[in-house]
Amino acid sequence: MKIRVVAPGKPSHAGAVAWTDDFGARIDRLMGYERTVVREGKRARGGRGSRAKSAESTALLEAIPPGAVVVAMDAAGKRYDSEQFLEWMVGVIETSPREIAFLIGGPDGLDREVRSRADHLVSVSPMTLPHELAEVVLLEAVYRALMRWKGLPYHR
Repeated sequence: MKIRVVAPGKPSHAGAVAWTDDFGARIDRLMGYERTVVREGKRARGGRGSRAKSAESTALLEAIPPGAVVVAMDAAGKRYDSEQFLEWMVGVIETSPREIAFLIGGPDGLDREVRSRADHLVSVSPMTLPHELAEVVLLEAVYRALMRWKGLPYHR
């Protein structure tokens, strides 16, 4: 079993880089972790990019490892508190020996095709978050769940 995050581009904000690197390394020690970077779509300066969103979504779908349990991160997805997320994630881990691939869209989110391909739709917040921050929140939740699942202490 491995946890994989598939997202367009690498985090560029210094804080996001530090947090994703830290939580990624911690998750890797517990279960195995990999981040797959897909190409970011080109957007007009300051504008929304439907073509960019479509290109990123296509790239995300192509990057899904064969046999992976696909979890699309989407603001309209299922919302969990920490305890519910732990129960959900343990259920996925214990019922499937496959890799879990968390898909994160770019600034414009995910296309319908990605959401329909997903085995699960999960939200990290009812608010729209920058995709880099959404990744940090996701990784912290995954790390917290893995620590609790393995019976290891985690700060409060």
